[in-house]
Amino acid sequence: MQNAGRVPGPQFKIRPPLRGLGDVERPRLVDALSAAADSHRLTLVAAPAGYGKTTLLGDWVRTNGLTSAWLSLDRFDTQPARLFHGVVGAIQAAAARLPLPGNDALLALDRGLAPDQASSYDLLLGALEHLTEPIVLVIDDVHLAGPGLANGVVGVLAASGPPSLRLVFSGRGHTSIQLERFRYGEGLGELRAAELAFTREEVARFASSMGEDDTFDAGSLWKATAGWPVAVHASLVALAQSRNVPAAPPGTVPTHIPLTDYVGEEVLGQLEAPLAEFILRAATCDWLDRRLAVELYGRPQGGMLLEECLRNGLFIEEHDYSGGEPVYRWHSLFAAQCRRLLERRDPLLAERLHRIAARHYQDADVVECVAQALQGRAPRQAVMSLGAHWLDYVLRNDVHDLDQACRNLPTPWNDDPEILMVRSVCKALAGDGTAASELADRALSRTYVLDAIRRRRLEGCRELFEPPPDGGQPGHRVIPADDDRSAREVRTGTRPAAGSTAQFLLAQAEFRLHRGGEFAAAILNAAGGAGRPEQSEAMEISAQADLALAFAAAGDLAAAETNATEALERADALGWTSQELMAPAWVARGIACYWKDELKAARTWLVKAQRLGSDLRPSGRLGAIYRVLVDCAAGDLTRLADSAAALETSHGRGLFAVSWHALYTVAVAKVAEARDDLTGAMRIVQPLGAGGHGALADTLLAELLRRGGEFTTARKCVESLAGRRKNPYVDTCLSLTEALLAHGVEDTVAAHERLEHAVHRAEPATVLRPFAATSDELADLLVQHAVWGTAHESFIAALMARDAQGGARLRAQSYWSLTEREREVLAYMRSIMTAAEIADALYISVNTVKTHERSIYRKLGAGSRRDALKTAAKRGIL
Repeated sequence: MQNAGRVPGPQFKIRPPLRGLGDVERPRLVDALSAAADSHRLTLVAAPAGYGKTTLLGDWVRTNGLTSAWLSLDRFDTQPARLFHGVVGAIQAAAARLPLPGNDALLALDRGLAPDQASSYDLLLGALEHLTEPIVLVIDDVHLAGPGLANGVVGVLAASGPPSLRLVFSGRGHTSIQLERFRYGEGLGELRAAELAFTREEVARFASSMGEDDTFDAGSLWKATAGWPVAVHASLVALAQSRNVPAAPPGTVPTHIPLTDYVGEEVLGQLEAPLAEFILRAATCDWLDRRLAVELYGRPQGGMLLEECLRNGLFIEEHDYSGGEPVYRWHSLFAAQCRRLLERRDPLLAERLHRIAARHYQDADVVECVAQALQGRAPRQAVMSLGAHWLDYVLRNDVHDLDQACRNLPTPWNDDPEILMVRSVCKALAGDGTAASELADRALSRTYVLDAIRRRRLEGCRELFEPPPDGGQPGHRVIPADDDRSAREVRTGTRPAAGSTAQFLLAQAEFRLHRGGEFAAAILNAAGGAGRPEQSEAMEISAQADLALAFAAAGDLAAAETNATEALERADALGWTSQELMAPAWVARGIACYWKDELKAARTWLVKAQRLGSDLRPSGRLGAIYRVLVDCAAGDLTRLADSAAALETSHGRGLFAVSWHALYTVAVAKVAEARDDLTGAMRIVQPLGAGGHGALADTLLAELLRRGGEFTTARKCVESLAGRRKNPYVDTCLSLTEALLAHGVEDTVAAHERLEHAVHRAEPATVLRPFAATSDELADLLVQHAVWGTAHESFIAALMARDAQGGARLRAQSYWSLTEREREVLAYMRSIMTAAEIADALYISVNTVKTHERSIYRKLGAGSRRDALKTAAKRGIL
């Protein structure tokens, strides 16, 4: 009999809240939660404030078809008796809705907690064991119960509840309940912030529900907010309010997302004071390590509080850094709100923390150092860092960014002689010799304001990088080569070790900023030249590893593989093959194998490079992009998910952002295309327009635009690469794109001319991937081209044979009784090659070829090569 003396609790605590009018339905999360609850006795939904946990649980309870008990906790549920009362009341309310014989004992329970708490817990467990139908107990905001949660009724149910009771807990961080035995024992269902964040499609759907039209840029909002639901909602509300402002462009993401008060009240305001203070201070930088966390907090407990943030999922993630030392990344939007909040509360402290961060990065990351120094109103510190480490800045950014950083310095610091000389170098590297000379003259006229150390540094800079009289790039002169392409020769001469280092760094910047790799290869040849006494063997090996990558970027795949192999062998002899400096050699190998269509080997080398290197370095970024290209080409969606995630992580690092953004965007679009979402891929690349970016990015973009039906834009993109086609695989890709564009409008002559040029560039370097990537569309054109006439019959026939062998995996039953070798010979028979030429291509005798031909005729019932090809086509063999 139900206990008539019990006191009912507040009904709102045991009922799921109603869905808000503006909430967007998220069926993928409802399905994920159902799958987790079906498979595990305990499921945890944990994320910071604003991720829609309560809304999700409410939707799930209303739609899952199970008997569900709901309990919302508040700050008073830290009392064991109140928590017990709430749990029992929630379970009884659910059981009462479905009267069954086994429910009597449960409905008769007293909700009061006896002085002997264990006896009350035993009675509850015993009553639950009598249930004949399962019940799901959903407890929202478990973090409000405090550390006593594990020792109260909730902890008892988690540890000893019967199988008929399923538990779903929701909270903002790490609960006091011991979850490890679930994770590594009977299993724990988990949904974290990464799963709860909006996808790009959900942002678009939500924007539509808020009145935005199809022109709204959902992708930019998704990236700016990282899918944080409350930030997406705040942005859309702000955008709706701005519609009444005439100057506001329609469909654009607000530059300021009004979340500062929300973060202060709903996130920091719910934390213990020391943890909240730590977050406000440590969010000075988006990225930090443990030492910087302690420096910003100003107390040794900073490291411990950093771990607490990680444990509670407070908008921070741990990432691997070179050498195994971890670095930590705040959610960018959250960190920005924290900085704004601190500037509002204590602006002087905010500036001081920026100066602390600048000192921390003084020698480690000049880019971050300059940014932090300027925010901390310490321009002198920015000038000192730029003057001492500007070469490193060139490595991490384009020279235009360095020039802009110098011009952004406040007066009079932007007129500092050393800064003027750095700007002179930027102009010289950009090819503007006149401006470089003017800036150098201004710098030299004001050297009297410098101390002795800075004056020597300026003179060294002028000596190493003084613009040549011809207005070309510093440190090299242009010499015409035999093949009418310019080859660069680095000026040699007696230079100190600093000169070699400068050459080494500038060469890295050259090819890593997509400027072709040719100049980089020339400089690295000089920087890494053997026998120069001022250079260590380590410098030589490092230069050779980067030289391999420079050759790969420039398209000389054979030289890339040779130098990579030599560098790795020399490093292995010294016993430091596992060092990060060898990552460029492995990336070079991966690039070479990719363009030769050796995808398995390419992935092996690129994965190895990623394990050795760091996404802080350019070789790590390039390796991440090529990993995506390899997995897209292989069609392995499981591996593609991993490589796409690695690419996203490396892109978010912030370094090289300007010069790499276009290539990153194209890689993301390639991922969408590999997932059969060509429409989505076209949306992604739409901001890139018709080219004007790096050569590789524009090459991939042009072909993607062609496949997406944007033929006019694709042609413009190809035209934008005029004069930048020296790279064999770039030229091969572009020529194939041109051939297929011409073939699409039935311009036969142009199609065959461009195809012949593509084959001409591809054959010497064995560039096969562009042909494999377009094999379906290219198959007929290759056959026609063999008849049309070509100077590369063997290569064309080999391409057709590869296409036929690739098709064998899909239609093996259509090959009737032809053997593997006969199918290979049949593929070559589509060309105009003679039996002798086919024999040479396959490395077999002419008699063997003729034997295979006779067998093919007999099996296909054909009397000639033409009849055999027709029959093979009818049967689906070709």
